[in-house]
Amino acid sequence: MKPFIKAVLPYACAALLASCGGGGPDPAMAPQSTLLATVQQTSSQVVTDYYPVVQGLYVAYFGRPADPAGLAYYAQRYMEEHAPTDVGGVSQAYGVNVNLTALIDSFGTSAESQALYPGDNDTFVNAIYRNLFSRDAEPAGKAFWVGNINSGAMTRAHAALAIMAGAQTTDLDLVNKKHKVATDFTNSLDMPAERAAYDGLAANAVVRTMLAGVGPGTDVNNFQGTIDSTIASLVGPPQVSFSQVQAIINQRCIGCHSANPTIPGFNTAPLGITFDTEAQIRAHAADIYQNAVVTQFMPYGNITGMTDAERALIGTWFNQGMP
Repeated sequence: MKPFIKAVLPYACAALLASCGGGGPDPAMAPQSTLLATVQQTSSQVVTDYYPVVQGLYVAYFGRPADPAGLAYYAQRYMEEHAPTDVGGVSQAYGVNVNLTALIDSFGTSAESQALYPGDNDTFVNAIYRNLFSRDAEPAGKAFWVGNINSGAMTRAHAALAIMAGAQTTDLDLVNKKHKVATDFTNSLDMPAERAAYDGLAANAVVRTMLAGVGPGTDVNNFQGTIDSTIASLVGPPQVSFSQVQAIINQRCIGCHSANPTIPGFNTAPLGITFDTEAQIRAHAADIYQNAVVTQFMPYGNITGMTDAERALIGTWFNQGMP
């Protein structure tokens, strides 16, 4: 799987809390003073300049990487609004640009948001801290953000953005690690089947769990294997065709289970069960699965040498609905 987007760590040093009366003892509430990387806004911005900030929004609010379609859509919309290309700048622009404000808040009105955060704002803020920093919010920090949301001074989506923009020290390091893994994951969805598989709440939950596993000690430069295995689990095994199964049946089973058995000692098919035709195989598919895959009792004594790979292929075909 080949990367097509260059990862940029966009976490800004904007003094965003001035706009929401911030400040306090929680490290995640203080503005960051050292800028790791940024992209200065100019009149010649291109869509990909907005990928880092959109990816950051997905990590903060949903705790997962952006899907390619969502990344492209929001990046295009942000570019059309001439938005800043860093998280702190976008947070400061909230409430100034009406269309940008609506884009940010759309995260909070999505079906995924409703499923993730049905509880109160206290629970929500703590979930955002878990998404970004893999820890619970400190009491003072939680009280600050919950108070702003409860009062209507901030929306949930704006609060999530501001919490991320204010990350510093070890929190910032972890956010950057998660951002890189998220970017690498999105970049790795380079096949249509992979993009299609990363869709829906169930798939989102699988990938969210993967990203939650990124911690301070994670070597993100050697995380691609985990990304690949997560994508493979979403896509599932390739579809097995009936012809593949029939070839195994003809080689391993039909010597006994046929109207005309060829294995010495079998004049008729055991129990009268035959696999000479597709209809017969499909009619007995459950028995084949039980005896060849689950118990591995058949072929009897494995007289024909059915392999583990062949049993697995029959099992996959059966579990895929016998296509």
